[in-house]
Amino acid sequence: MKLLFAFLTIAAILSASCTKVSNKFNAARTRRVEEKYLFQPQRTTARPEMWNRRNIEVPLPDGNTLRGFAILRPDPVANILYFGGASELSQAATNRIMGWAGRYNVNVIFVDYRGYGASSGLPAIKHLPGDALRVFDATSETRGEIPNFVIGFSIGSIPATYLAAHRPIEGLVLLAPISSFADEDMYPRKQLRAGEPWYIRPFASFLKVERDYEIPEGSEPVYQITQVSAPLLLIHGEADVAVPALCGKKVYELAPGNKSLLLIPGLGHDDLSLIDGSGADTFTAFMADCLGIEIDGSLEVITEVIGEYIIYELIDGTSNSSEESENDEHDEH
Repeated sequence: MKLLFAFLTIAAILSASCTKVSNKFNAARTRRVEEKYLFQPQRTTARPEMWNRRNIEVPLPDGNTLRGFAILRPDPVANILYFGGASELSQAATNRIMGWAGRYNVNVIFVDYRGYGASSGLPAIKHLPGDALRVFDATSETRGEIPNFVIGFSIGSIPATYLAAHRPIEGLVLLAPISSFADEDMYPRKQLRAGEPWYIRPFASFLKVERDYEIPEGSEPVYQITQVSAPLLLIHGEADVAVPALCGKKVYELAPGNKSLLLIPGLGHDDLSLIDGSGADTFTAFMADCLGIEIDGSLEVITEVIGEYIIYELIDGTSNSSEESENDEHDEH
């Protein structure tokens, strides 16, 4: 009897210990991702309009307002609607966007997400698809009757692909796009966190992810790209560790119809450019093919110094400034 009692006592202790270890294991192997970590919003005030920049406001059904601007050319061949990355603001990206406008002779529209720049509200994944359609519809008068291209970078690939699947456009360009939030196995984010228990280390590849944010069903690029009829150009850096090239490849493989893929060796997530290099050459050819016209990718490059709102036009290597400024601010990516 004493032996049985001792055995049951030991069994109970072992059971409790195993349960405790199991609970710790389950907690440790689950990685919780909060939505606030997906966005890096910064707030700014709206800037005054200039001769080539028109402010844009897009009222939302819930009372919030999206704000951004359009860079307008005298005789553009097309419009570009741009959806930026998680840390991009329209104001900080002005130089690069004006470079696109000058090099390709296009209008460029960049409206900040909710909670970014002068846009009100709070950023959320669930708002990105619907807000993209509202931006497109609200800027119809600004865009006029010329063709429309949509560019989405990183998280901006969500609204860009959704828009391309639901509105008529001439071409879709995805820069380092995500595929879906379920493709966690493609990301190098399953590395052990600091302080991960030693007994979890052999099971790092099995870490689960729990999300506390809403993803509208079927709204991610891997689903929406199958509904896009416009030509696709997808550019991804092979050294991208934030959104690996595997994600871009998956979106590309699922895209129907006319599509092109450019994988650039050695380039990371924030290194892609449509101003120079192979990215610019490929984009020039893509636009020319979509529009059926010759695109001169060496046109004047327009930049602007944030602070005094000064325009510089670089034509044939010469610089003509409309004013002088002592406070130059650079792009933030």
